[in-house]
Amino acid sequence: MEKGFVYIARIIDHGGKFVNGYHKIGLSKQYKVRETQLNSTHLPFDVLMVRVFESENMKQLEGLLHVCFEDNRVVKEYYYRKNITTEWFDVTDIDIFNERIDKFINLLNVKEIDISDSIDKDGSLSEDEKIIAKENVVNARTSKVKLTIGDKVYEGETQKSLMTKAYKYICDLVGHTKVASVDRMVALDANDFRKLLDNYSPEKTVFDNNIIFDLGGSFLWTATGVQTKKKHIDKLCKQFNITDVKFEII
Repeated sequence: MEKGFVYIARIIDHGGKFVNGYHKIGLSKQYKVRETQLNSTHLPFDVLMVRVFESENMKQLEGLLHVCFEDNRVVKEYYYRKNITTEWFDVTDIDIFNERIDKFINLLNVKEIDISDSIDKDGSLSEDEKIIAKENVVNARTSKVKLTIGDKVYEGETQKSLMTKAYKYICDLVGHTKVASVDRMVALDANDFRKLLDNYSPEKTVFDNNIIFDLGGSFLWTATGVQTKKKHIDKLCKQFNITDVKFEII
């Protein structure tokens, strides 16, 4: 067993935008929040640590995480060499990815390092760079979305907030009862979500607004990944011929 750190990192450009859903799951005896040594060719990108875990057996923890996300592993191929496995994983739903990591880490009782504290203590970063780095780490943990309703564009809000706006507009337009009859995310009585809530988090109440939102005629379940949110909104728009609502992952 070898004590050290297992990290999850993402590629970020100098404009603060992450490159697709690429995540690296690696290990190190020491780490820096911004690992420039992982970019030895000095491309206009950085590799930013977004989650770090302390482990008594870092190789085992890294190996287990690799197995968990094997289906997302990036495999490189060249004409002279094929099936080159990497430590990079192409993640399509960042929210579900992090939720699964949370469950896995909690199950193993692994300590997660406070990235914000590590950034504050990083002497290689200026104060302005520390602020930007902390913002980037927060943004890396969840997918960004944009909602368009008619000529209004909503950005910079949480997924749940924009999902709620979209559903409220649709429900008010076609009727809460109609939407509830075809979409399991909507119920006319909040208590209808009791079973889902018990599976999600038994200690929470049915009126916990971090999960269930009152649409003013029905209730909306929001504890889903961003791909599922988009899928349901797109399906409702198609079913009820709504052309002025667009929910995008950006």
